[in-house]
Amino acid sequence: MLIGELAKKTGLSKDTIRFYQKMGLIEAQERQAGSRTYMDFPPEMVERLAMITLGKSLGFTLNEIKHLMETWANGSIPTAQKLQIIDYKLAQITEKMRQLEEIQSYLTAKRHKITQESENSISAISS
Repeated sequence: MLIGELAKKTGLSKDTIRFYQKMGLIEAQERQAGSRTYMDFPPEMVERLAMITLGKSLGFTLNEIKHLMETWANGSIPTAQKLQIIDYKLAQITEKMRQLEEIQSYLTAKRHKITQESENSISAISS
């Protein structure tokens, strides 16, 4: 399928698909049509792009995704290493959540303080 069709099926932009192709995350075959060369993507690239999108949403970098897709699929990663990879990513996510909770607490306290100051200044003016 051509890149436009792949973009429609995946919801990704053509630029993103081209970038993933340059990174080696997805593959395509060159196809000649007259004097023009087109990239022909096999149907399984739809699923592969869905896996890349899912991996990104789970916090994996594109390089991590590329490595995992290359090794995980061909069975060259033992179960213990798979678990180690997952545990590492879980630890990273847990740390990010902790940091976000700190930011949320700070902003909530800051908002409360500003609200109180605003209410106090309005009360002082109307008294």
